[in-house]
Amino acid sequence: MISSLTLRALSSLRSQVSYRKASADLQLHTFPEQRFAQSMKTLTTLGAAIGAALAHDISFSGGSIYDPFPLPFPAEDDMLGNVSLRRRREFAWGRHHAHEALRKLGFAPVPILSRVDRAPLWPSGVVGSISHSSSDCGAVAGISKNVLALGLDIEDQEPLEADLLPFVCTCEEIERKEWSSSPFGPKLLFAIKEAVYKSYAPATGEFLDFQDVSVRTNDQCGVFEAEIVNPEKPTSFGSRTIKGIYRPFVGGIVALAVRFRGA
Repeated sequence: MISSLTLRALSSLRSQVSYRKASADLQLHTFPEQRFAQSMKTLTTLGAAIGAALAHDISFSGGSIYDPFPLPFPAEDDMLGNVSLRRRREFAWGRHHAHEALRKLGFAPVPILSRVDRAPLWPSGVVGSISHSSSDCGAVAGISKNVLALGLDIEDQEPLEADLLPFVCTCEEIERKEWSSSPFGPKLLFAIKEAVYKSYAPATGEFLDFQDVSVRTNDQCGVFEAEIVNPEKPTSFGSRTIKGIYRPFVGGIVALAVRFRGA
């Protein structure tokens, strides 16, 4: 049985996350044949690499969280209500990068409100995702005629606590230890599973636990493949496989899950 302390720890870690064709099989342009750049980029300068790895129908904007923060649209501010300064700062930067991602796609920035589950409500014709760590924030958007779903997760470089390993990773993942070549260790799988969940939940309305997903990674190319291994969970657009990319940046790591239409 998982202790209440461990459950609180997992809940806290997950809460920090919510605060803080190319081709049909997601072979992502020339991505699998090339190692991703070893020179570390900031999240601000990572957007071009993410765009090149995916497709022109997807845009990314990101950067550090700092003061003064940009002002959201009045409707966004009204929706936020009375919250702490930290939450207001994170929200403002998240919406700022979401507006920038829309602009890069050729859409005029508009207020992005939230669903009951706090997932962003993107304008018609667009899918997207917003994420932040304790110090960085970003957003990704895609044109829905080609992109079915996107899930973004940004994590800082703090390691995953050892006692959380068996709850975040499956037994097979622990045995494989594919994260051993990554400086982020098993925190890499945490980020990927969060990204997978964020691409999965809006369309299915279902929650995914960490043990519901098994991940394989290729650290030379920065590509992952996640499989929904819990048979009781519905498929994602007819498939149990969700693929994507991950990239390190100065201070953290970003994971992006993608479902292309027709894949």
